[in-house]
This record gives sequence, C-alpha cells and structure tokens, in this order.
Amino acid sequence: MDDSINSLLSKIASKRNKFKKLFNDDKSKEQLYKWLKSELAYTSNNIEGNTLTRKETRLVIEEDITSSSKPFVHYQEAVNHAKAFDYIIDLLKSDIELNENIVLAIHKRLLSGIDDYNAGFYRNCPVRISGSRVILPNPMKVPDLMKEFFEKFKQYNLLENIIKLHLDFVTIHPFADGNGRCARLLMNCLLMVNDFCPIIIRPRDRGRYINSIEKAQLTGNEEAYIKFMLSRLSASFDTIFDIFDNKNEVPQEKLMTIAKFAKAVELPVSTIRYWVKVGKLKATLYTESGYMMFSHEQINKVKRMNQK
Repeated sequence: MDDSINSLLSKIASKRNKFKKLFNDDKSKEQLYKWLKSELAYTSNNIEGNTLTRKETRLVIEEDITSSSKPFVHYQEAVNHAKAFDYIIDLLKSDIELNENIVLAIHKRLLSGIDDYNAGFYRNCPVRISGSRVILPNPMKVPDLMKEFFEKFKQYNLLENIIKLHLDFVTIHPFADGNGRCARLLMNCLLMVNDFCPIIIRPRDRGRYINSIEKAQLTGNEEAYIKFMLSRLSASFDTIFDIFDNKNEVPQEKLMTIAKFAKAVELPVSTIRYWVKVGKLKATLYTESGYMMFSHEQINKVKRMNQK
C-alpha cells in the first residue's frame, strides 16, 4: 500500500479516538448533527450544481427562509437533503442495519417534490454522466447489481471498504438522478456507525473528487480515489475539531463578530471570509448557528499578514 495512504490511515485512527471522546454523549452529538445537517446539504448539493450559499442552505433548512433570486428547486434540494439526513440519524439511534428498503427510502426523500416519478425507484432507462467517458450499466442489470451490492454490506465495516461502497454505488448508478447525493449519505452513515466523522467534500474539491472516481472506473486503479477520500476524511475531522473542541475556548463575550473584526483590522469582510475559506486564517469559534467569531489576539496577526 502507498506510504501516503498508510500515513493518512494512522492520522485518521488518532483523530477517530479524539472524535469519539469529544462526542460521547447525546447533547454533544445533537449539536454535531445540527451543524452537519446544513453543512452536508450545502456541500453535497453544490457538487451537483445547486447554487445556494452555505447561509442560504442553513436558513431554508432551519427557518424555512427562501429568496426569489434562486431557483425554487435548489431550496427543495436543500430541504430534502436535510430530511434524508434526519432519517439517517434516526437509523443510527435505532441501530437498524442498512438494507435495500432503507436506501430506496433515502432516495425517495432526496427527490420528493422534485421528481416524484423516479423518487425511490431504480432507473428504467439508460443514463450517461455529462462529459464522462464512463459507460454505465444497462438498466436491466441494475436490480441484480444492487442485489450484489447489498450482499457486500457485511464487509463494509473497515474504513477503506466503506469508502469503496461509495464508488461501487456511483458505478452502478441505480437511479435516474440523485446517485451522488445518495451515495455520499450512505457512506457517511456507515462512517458514523463506525465512529468516524462524515466526509465533507467542499465545492472547491469537486474537480479532484469527480476525476478520482472516473479514473477508478476507467482503469480499475482505486489508489487516487482512496487517497483523495482519506485526505478529505482527515480534513473533515480537523474542521469539526476547530468548531466543536472548546477546551481552550475564549469566552464568547470576549470575541468579535466578523464585521467588528474586519473593522478592527481595516479589511473588507469579504477578505476575512476568503482567508478563512482558503485556510489562511481560522475563526476562534463558530456559534451554534454557524457564525464566525474572532479574538482580539488575532488582530495584530492579521495586520501583519496584510502587510506582507
């Protein structure tokens, strides 16, 4: 096995232990699930072309707030993904083993009100992935391929096998639409069952994500795909730790909102958001609603960064 993959697996094992300790009670898990519900809806839908921002996704999910400036279907996709995620969390709490009926139920929630004809049913027509050379299975083969897929479920307890589940699913492409979103939800469900965090694939990772899948499908070499997914899992742990590990947390009353912080460092809010997005700067704390907060100690650091 590639040394870089072994290194990632070692780091992930350590982070997994920290994750288990951090979310070892119902209250901490509920806080995590609330954040994941909108974050995964935003990132997963964005990969498929949804135009909602992270804030717009959270507002429609948590407060049912929409705007006429974006297509209504994009809001429906966000709400549907949140409902599918809630369904998965209920499954986790009830310790039910994944099966075909559950997968169809997840897909039905994803497409409800968008494509009711196909929601919760395997495709009965040929499909192609735009811009891809991958030839997908004939619809007549889908039921048998999915039967084989579910027979593998008992093998999906090791990390690499869980990640391969996602690849197997999108390669079968059992539905007319919603395959990627359904595959990511299934993978993340099994990751959480096994005490890993979900894999968050950011919008800027879309090209690498799709290319790694296509390379595995066309060549049979899954190394680049496995390496990419493991790297995103490791980074997803870090993102969650940054938000929820508050052992060294500065009291919130001593922190500043992004607007006040931007004024203090004499930079536009958009610059601060961009620096956080690319990893040049980290927020000291995220509120339960997902808003960034910054400490006074960061002011001089940012001013020095801006002078370089």
